[in-house]
Amino acid sequence: MKTLITPEQVVTLAFGDGEYVAPDAVRETDIAAAEHRYIRPIVGGRLCEALAEGRYAALLDDYVAPALAMAVRTMLQRAINVCTGQAGLVVADSEGAKAAPTAAADALQRSLVRRRRALVRRLSEHLCSERESYPEYNPAEDAAQHCSIDGNIIQVY
Repeated sequence: MKTLITPEQVVTLAFGDGEYVAPDAVRETDIAAAEHRYIRPIVGGRLCEALAEGRYAALLDDYVAPALAMAVRTMLQRAINVCTGQAGLVVADSEGAKAAPTAAADALQRSLVRRRRALVRRLSEHLCSERESYPEYNPAEDAAQHCSIDGNIIQVY
């Protein structure tokens, strides 16, 4: 499966210093799902294909990869918080660490979603302001140029 970024890039871009997640925890199918849900509605099919072909490396590195990595993390974070094993769903707990309370996990998830939205908006604004540099980009296909979520209010324009 061809994705725009690798599991290693997801870990590098979406997890901070001191946060450890093995790249094996991120599957290419997770990246493909995040691309489909969060990136393709912004860049459109033609530009997404051009990025997959290796064109526009600076756009990929500076705008698409950070937004995509954060999208993958927001999709995976809840699953990372718990484990599924022979005994079913369990929360990790050891002498050196214990699971965070639900309120902390919820606060982290909200923070990650805000970061993802900001990075996706940044990508959209860059594409819109530099559209002559990306002939495959069509602002009419960019969902962020026609819809926004402010609090719990969805605005379509």
